[in-house]
Amino acid sequence: TFILRIRPYRTIANVIDGVVLTFVDITDRQAAAEAVRTSESKYRLLFDVIDEGFCILDKLDTHAGEPSDYRYLTANPGFEQQSGIANPTGRTIRDIGQGEAQGWCDIYDKVWETGEPVRFEREFAAQGRFLEVYAFRFDDGANHRMGVIFLDVSARVRHDQQQELLLQEMDHRVKNLFAVTGSIVSLSVQSATTPKDMALTIQGRLTAMALAHNLVRPRRLDRGNGLAETTLIEIVKTILQPFTGPTEQGQPSRATVDGPNVIVRGDAVASLSMVLHELATNAAKYGALSETAGRVTVTWLIDKQRLEMTWVEHGGPHIAEPPKRGGFGSMLAQSSIKGQLDGQIDYDWNPNGLIIKLSVKLERLALARVSV
Repeated sequence: TFILRIRPYRTIANVIDGVVLTFVDITDRQAAAEAVRTSESKYRLLFDVIDEGFCILDKLDTHAGEPSDYRYLTANPGFEQQSGIANPTGRTIRDIGQGEAQGWCDIYDKVWETGEPVRFEREFAAQGRFLEVYAFRFDDGANHRMGVIFLDVSARVRHDQQQELLLQEMDHRVKNLFAVTGSIVSLSVQSATTPKDMALTIQGRLTAMALAHNLVRPRRLDRGNGLAETTLIEIVKTILQPFTGPTEQGQPSRATVDGPNVIVRGDAVASLSMVLHELATNAAKYGALSETAGRVTVTWLIDKQRLEMTWVEHGGPHIAEPPKRGGFGSMLAQSSIKGQLDGQIDYDWNPNGLIIKLSVKLERLALARVSV
């Protein structure tokens, strides 16, 4: 492949007496350009199909004292999907970012001025995503440009949050274990007639607590360790057993449990067990089960495909006022019912005894979802 140049040939008398033909071989240059075009098309295809968001920006010229701003030159579909910003090309960060614009511009200014790339995480609440952002400066001919890559790390962030919650939960349970064990010993001493009777009572309640712990601890169903199926009444009785225990002859039971047969599957077993265990633990530490005469009534019914459960405490300490703030146990119960079972839990701090109402869709208890 050649470039042909044609120029007139002039004599000394400045008379055109022919033409000069010049052939420049551009075969290698054309092959290189074609290779670049092919490479660009491949990268463009990659740019368009990858899930990671990518955009290129340039910095706008501003007058002294004016805040900096950046304009989107191009953005791939992944950027629009992850950021929730539609058709950003030609728009500026301050046009789009509103209240958060200054924070983004501050970061980009640092990269633009120093040339040092920056990596950071940012939550996009509207999209429910956590993104890892990598911003870097590069040269496009004589001009600087800003490249920004957005990587969705929501799964990792939520895993870290869940891990932190589990660590807090473990610490919370260890503390509760000592408190509840002390309560079991104290109540057993009051009702026992002989040392042997007391030892058997304590041993039985600790064994029941171990059985309840098997329901409460987190499981991975995909490894074959999960409870495939059980019933709600089995869960409630198993959880309450270490806290109520056997009663003396002629005395009413410390726990009344009543409700229709409800099948519970999958991770709903652990979630529901965890909440009931928390309620029973609090009752043993502060509520009705902390006193010998205290009683708990747990009943439920099915209404419009929802499980409506009521937990009522009787005979415990007088409740002067609701607690000023909820502890980790309350947060854990809320997280399990609202976050994992998409239900609702309400507390009524009745002076004569705490009343708690749980409401969960029946289908959420019957789904055998995998717990991670």
